[in-house]
Amino acid sequence: MPGAARLNDIGSGHDCFPETPITEGSPDVIINGQPAARKGDTVQLHGCPCPNAPHGVHSRKIAEGSSTVIINGNPAARIGDGIHCGGVIISGSGNVIIGNTPYQSPVQGCAEQTARNRSPLLALTPMLATEPVFAKSCLRGAGCTDAGTAEEPQVNIGEMSVYFSTPAATASEKPGEVKQYAQAAKKKSTSAVKSGTASPIASPQNDGLPKTSSGADGKPALSPEEPWYQTLFGLLVGKAEAAALPPPPPVMMEGTAAQAGSAAAGGAVAQANQDAATALTHQLKHISGPSVWQGQLQMAQGFLLMGALIQHHLKGEKEDLLTPEKLLEVAKKQGTVPSRVRYQWVEDEDSGKLKAVGYHTSMESGRDQVRVRLLKHDFPNNRYEFWEEGATGPTILWTPDNPGVELPTDTAHGEQPVIPSAVPGFEIPELDDVSILTTPIPDEKDFRDYILVFPENVFPPIYVYLSKPPVNLLDVDLYSNFKGRSRQGKYEADHMPSKAAVKAYLKAHYPEMTPEDIELASQDVAAIVIPKKIHQQISETYGGRNKPEQIELDSKNLRSALDHNLDAIKSALKEHGVTESQIENARTKMHKLNSDMGLYK
Repeated sequence: MPGAARLNDIGSGHDCFPETPITEGSPDVIINGQPAARKGDTVQLHGCPCPNAPHGVHSRKIAEGSSTVIINGNPAARIGDGIHCGGVIISGSGNVIIGNTPYQSPVQGCAEQTARNRSPLLALTPMLATEPVFAKSCLRGAGCTDAGTAEEPQVNIGEMSVYFSTPAATASEKPGEVKQYAQAAKKKSTSAVKSGTASPIASPQNDGLPKTSSGADGKPALSPEEPWYQTLFGLLVGKAEAAALPPPPPVMMEGTAAQAGSAAAGGAVAQANQDAATALTHQLKHISGPSVWQGQLQMAQGFLLMGALIQHHLKGEKEDLLTPEKLLEVAKKQGTVPSRVRYQWVEDEDSGKLKAVGYHTSMESGRDQVRVRLLKHDFPNNRYEFWEEGATGPTILWTPDNPGVELPTDTAHGEQPVIPSAVPGFEIPELDDVSILTTPIPDEKDFRDYILVFPENVFPPIYVYLSKPPVNLLDVDLYSNFKGRSRQGKYEADHMPSKAAVKAYLKAHYPEMTPEDIELASQDVAAIVIPKKIHQQISETYGGRNKPEQIELDSKNLRSALDHNLDAIKSALKEHGVTESQIENARTKMHKLNSDMGLYK
């Protein structure tokens, strides 16, 4: 049976029109902290992005609902119910289910028989069971999986690990060069501190994890010497006990001759996977917390930081937490599970750098569902891949044991290598600095977190949350897409045309839009990343410089408004080193974005 639809759940697109959220709901029926959606409730209007023949913008309403559940006189809307202009509702509650079959009590038959016999009725019902969750605070006692109600430190949830991306080592890097890095570091610091190693060591965290050793299978024992690439930030963080995931056992494949032929033909697939892996030009380096991944960990250039919580390190009673078996079952369906804490990388208002923040996520918040995904196992290369929805290649690729790749391990007798270059917008978060907050909980679209499950649970499930890359000068995108991307303390994103002008335009042309719709739509406007000083001192629309008469004038011709907004800062950008062609390329991109959003042709 389908889940109940709520305010902000998504209606799918149709033809060339994009998906949009539900913008209306019940005033007094709340599901998971959100108003329940009903037949007749509005869905945010959407515009056709076709560049040559745009079809304009049209309104949307929910056209279907349950035949048995009525809310405020209207059928309750559910996942799969249609929208009158096309498309269906594609998201909804994970634990409130609405069907078309009238409810029948499990003791109905017993009650009827008892009534006929005039016998006393005794119905035994099971006690309400606590719904297990992925993670919870240890301050919530056994049998309680409620979300926390006050700010808490990360240690109440479990041990967190942090990884950051760095360009992959090139073929020109030799062990001798690494030794030079180390010698340079020795001159700069007389007391280098080693960072966490990814090799398993004797510790309580390793109990229950498979071990590797040299033996009959011919697999070499792990080197006790710490690789240079895992001490990259050792000068900045302390030594952490490792709880690494060792290489999986060799996969023994048996089958028919036809299967063997398929395996041979799979060489083409393996080559395609290898080609996709070459796009992963960055490696993830462990910088704090227990080491989770052992071996090569590569990534697409879509994020800078990754936080990770391995299930074995979560606190709280095991009976209250979801089992690996249940997570594997959900992962195969690409479903979601509840968690009483979720994380994201946010920009610090003072420093402009990224930091990790956790949020208490109650069921009522409507933000407690975390996506559970099954890692793909590339058998020929013995590695695991994670693909985000809509991605053209793997987001994360982990090779537990890849003898074909030689990485330098000579760290000049354990001396610390220097950091070859600074990472823009990067701040190393200390474990004790990660706080679990109660409010404000971000919108669902702003979370980029997943529970990753290995096939057959060969390793424990891992919760990961990924950052977005920091912005760069002249980046162009919808303003809403810059949310969560570090400005590095020196850039700002400038709406073009101004947010106020777009709001005035929408009010004039779409009077049926609610204030909430207009606020959301005004975020989906082209923006350009420029130096903070230029934005605050020169931009036509910054602060009080955007006068009501100018807003009204701009709203009548949004294309012209963008042009004179950009022209106003053009000279300052050139003084900053930006070329004429770069500015004009940015102009073209912004016009296309606004045109795609239906603001003008």
